[in-house]
Amino acid sequence: MRLVLISLDAVSHRDAQTMLSLPHLGALAENGVFCDRVQTVYPTLTYPIHASILTGCYPDRHGIGHNEVYLPEDAAELRPWHWDEKDIQVPTLLTVAARAGRETAAILWPTTGHSKGIKYNIPEILAFPWENQALKVLKYGSKKWIIQSELKWGRTRPSHKQPHLDRFAAKLCEDLILRQYSPRSPQWAKKDVKPSKRRMNMHMPDVIALHLVDCDAMRHEFGVQSVESEAALVRLDQAVGRVVEALKYRAQLGDTVIAVVSDHGQQDIHDAVNLNALFELNGVPARSHTLGLGAYIRAERADARGVYDHLINNLDAYKLSHVYGREELRALHAPKDVLLAVEAREGTQIVDVGHVPTHKATHGFGVNRKEAQTLLWLCGPPFRRGLKLSRANLVDIAPTLAKAAALPFPECQGRVITEVFD
Repeated sequence: MRLVLISLDAVSHRDAQTMLSLPHLGALAENGVFCDRVQTVYPTLTYPIHASILTGCYPDRHGIGHNEVYLPEDAAELRPWHWDEKDIQVPTLLTVAARAGRETAAILWPTTGHSKGIKYNIPEILAFPWENQALKVLKYGSKKWIIQSELKWGRTRPSHKQPHLDRFAAKLCEDLILRQYSPRSPQWAKKDVKPSKRRMNMHMPDVIALHLVDCDAMRHEFGVQSVESEAALVRLDQAVGRVVEALKYRAQLGDTVIAVVSDHGQQDIHDAVNLNALFELNGVPARSHTLGLGAYIRAERADARGVYDHLINNLDAYKLSHVYGREELRALHAPKDVLLAVEAREGTQIVDVGHVPTHKATHGFGVNRKEAQTLLWLCGPPFRRGLKLSRANLVDIAPTLAKAAALPFPECQGRVITEVFD
């Protein structure tokens, strides 16, 4: 059983009815399992969540507690991100599939850089101002396949921005599904090759992970309910449709598990607070590491209690709604080295540099907000048809998909969702 895993970044419970009204995602729900209340993990950032999707573990075990690596001596905008697969401290669906001899692919999936097991890999990588984006992607990904893909399809991508990048990513996924087994065989789309012959000659990876970021980019730039964001939801459905249609053309729907997941929602921003500036002004022995609508508060263990009390007594001055202590963070499975964290009040972004919001909308909030409830579609031979699952946990996705795709999977913090199977 093959597996195609598609992530819709920045889509949440609030978008459920819109997504179900769209043709391709609506059809997946009708023909499989759908859940609109999947509890995501803390913190609600893309990289920790995507690591949890692949591992079935929380950040306290898989080791990805933030998008960025925290380096207090560096300027906030120059911190490296968790681009390397080795940063994940437990096995992932992709690594266990590769060890089992299954061919794998990842397209713009976070924390897959320098992977030794992913055969076709274009990882999500961002170049610093002094770096070349194309060379950095080649360094972290599958050089030969990236070059071949660029030569074949690069001219169809007007830019590396959204929505062009997602269209390119979906095209690469489609191409992997429809590609010929032999590089010397005719291209699948050549008119002189009969469809039945094309399907016989084709080969696709056993596990494909595709990360689509269009909606996240639109909401950051224009706001949650903007026209641009609504259009992005439609484009996500179209991208999913391209993948499904490619599987139909290849006659592989009967041997493929399709899983569509989301990671978090976003909330609109109208204010900002620079906690580091306030800490310096008030002589507080701590540093903020922003999550967006929240922040980790870095302090020495001996100072943590005093910093906690100071923040609790000055919530309004710091524009905060909640302070997380050590015990609460442990219960949330937050990274073990984080002793304190805070949540900003509604509509306020925590910034580490400057004093104005950097986005129209963002995330990084706690797990109790409605936008922390995400979406899940499961479709394929192992799953029940037309089932509306009332609730699930995001860490349950990996063990459930491993069971469906007959992949050996190690013990994790999630569970197999047995009720979704026929």
